[in-house]
Amino acid sequence: MGVGDAQIVSMLPAKIEPSRVLIVGLRDWERDEIKERQKQYGIRHLTPEDVRENSDAVREWLKSCGVSKVVVHFDMDVLDPAEIIAAVGVVPGGMKIAEVVRVINDIAREKELIGLTVAEPMPRTAIRIKDMLSRLPLLK
Repeated sequence: MGVGDAQIVSMLPAKIEPSRVLIVGLRDWERDEIKERQKQYGIRHLTPEDVRENSDAVREWLKSCGVSKVVVHFDMDVLDPAEIIAAVGVVPGGMKIAEVVRVINDIAREKELIGLTVAEPMPRTAIRIKDMLSRLPLLK
């Protein structure tokens, strides 16, 4: 959006208007200033419940933007920890894996998906298993 560290912002090829940013799956802002910043910039969001059954709200938003290309930033904190704990956040009521896959695939069917980033993978289980195994005989 062109906001942030001046040196980093100056290296970016373009900026995205806040009206062209949609947050899907948001259910925890972590800190009040994050929620205030979202309001300040007018960034719209959809809750996990808004996309639980279908991606219609996302499709409508995409049409209203008039864009042809889309970048998706998939923060794994949107995932429901009752299904998988894949990130740092463990706030209940998140999106199911199948819902995230459906939404991203529906976006790609509507518009040209030119970028997909994945943030905050936290392999807690793998780390704990590795630690456990490293303390066993023959695996040290």
